[in-house]
Amino acid sequence: MSKDEKIASLKQTNTSLSEENTQLKAQVAMFQNMLFGAKSEKRKYTDIPKNQLSIFEEEKQEESTSESTEITVPAHKRKKKKPVRTALPDKLERVEEIIEPEHDLKGWRKVGEDITEVLECEPARLYVRRIIRPRYVKEQENGDSVFSQSALPSHLPFPKSIASASLAAQMIISKFVDHIPIHRFIKQFERQDVYLKNTTLIDLQKKVADKLTPLFELLSQKIKKSNYLQMDESTIKVMGTGKKGKAHQGYMWYYLDPKEKILSIHYANGRDRKYLKEHLGDFKGYAQTDGYKGYDYFENTTAITHLNCWAHARRYFFKAYKGGYKPASEVVNLISKLYELEKTFQPDTKAEEIQLEREKYATPIINKLFQWAKEQKVLPKTDIGVAITYFLNHEKGLREYLKNGELLIDNNPIENKIRPLAIGRKNYMFAGNEQGAAQIAMFYSFFATAKMHDVEPYQWLKNTLEIIDDYPINKLEELLPVK
Repeated sequence: MSKDEKIASLKQTNTSLSEENTQLKAQVAMFQNMLFGAKSEKRKYTDIPKNQLSIFEEEKQEESTSESTEITVPAHKRKKKKPVRTALPDKLERVEEIIEPEHDLKGWRKVGEDITEVLECEPARLYVRRIIRPRYVKEQENGDSVFSQSALPSHLPFPKSIASASLAAQMIISKFVDHIPIHRFIKQFERQDVYLKNTTLIDLQKKVADKLTPLFELLSQKIKKSNYLQMDESTIKVMGTGKKGKAHQGYMWYYLDPKEKILSIHYANGRDRKYLKEHLGDFKGYAQTDGYKGYDYFENTTAITHLNCWAHARRYFFKAYKGGYKPASEVVNLISKLYELEKTFQPDTKAEEIQLEREKYATPIINKLFQWAKEQKVLPKTDIGVAITYFLNHEKGLREYLKNGELLIDNNPIENKIRPLAIGRKNYMFAGNEQGAAQIAMFYSFFATAKMHDVEPYQWLKNTLEIIDDYPINKLEELLPVK
């Protein structure tokens, strides 16, 4: 090896060691912040070393000598709310208790009254509903006998089971809304001397799912007809699909229409992009996602416009800041200005007005961020290097929301819909099989949709189970948990 080759080899080794040292320092800083630091990305970060120039310092100096204006965002005014006692809803039953003075009221005249409302609670009450159907017989003149008996009420969804619609609804709500595993649900009943088997309730869950499947298919069709969807995916352990006794990692694919406030979740045993085509069918419109490579599928279709999420971009810079690259706080703060602008828009603000405001205030900020990112020369495997690479690779998708006032700046709404699944996983741990995983996806779809429309889930499910068998198929959409 020549002298020049040795020098080149040593330089390469030195660069590699330097990069590794930077990464290790960043990891130490990140772990320290995980233990002791604040975790919110929303606060202002100003702890930049005094001897460290701002990463936008040169631009600021150039701007001061030119006619360009300072980037500002309209202030978002928050009204201070005075603490008030929450009023109890009128729909609750009122049981009145009148307390009169103990002395003789003769000669006294009532001039008013004070009312104190206290919220009372009784534990869940089980009772047996006995449906008695007398059988009658009538002798005909020809000697034949005719029998008569009323049919079972149509609102009994499980004729050959002891379970009513109310019991089934309570069990499903307990598991998928309150995250109570079935074995704990059984324990609650045992305290009232009612003993239910685990297999009985699992079978009941399947029966409920079978009845709701046509309604779920209708919900999925509505999703496919949307023109703007937010998408994400999350994992779930599923038994019975891999080696005996071992769980397979399946995926829940989330599809949210943020305008119509409906959510459709589909289970798949993988994370391949083929499932997008399978779930979305002929969907046309906007698809907002994170940076997962599987979503590059949208880049090859002309019917779908792909946009990305600013919360994910900010998260990478926040991680770089936590990892020791303090100047990244300026990037986080500048991205926060974009969010401050979004807060100024009211629910009734027209899309055209939002688009104009974004063009006026957000576009200069975004231009400034990308111009800075393109000028940086950093080690690619460091946290700041990863943040900048992600940022530049998704520039087109991050700018897309500026073109349409109906689009959102991030896909945080769909990330919030994943939380119930994450909580549920900690309680029931896994799905028993792929059929059970598909049922889980369906139930979470209905209850997330109900929550977005302020529909009480128990009452909706109970009523739906009681009437869905006799409901006209062409009016089935009326049973969806939407307002």
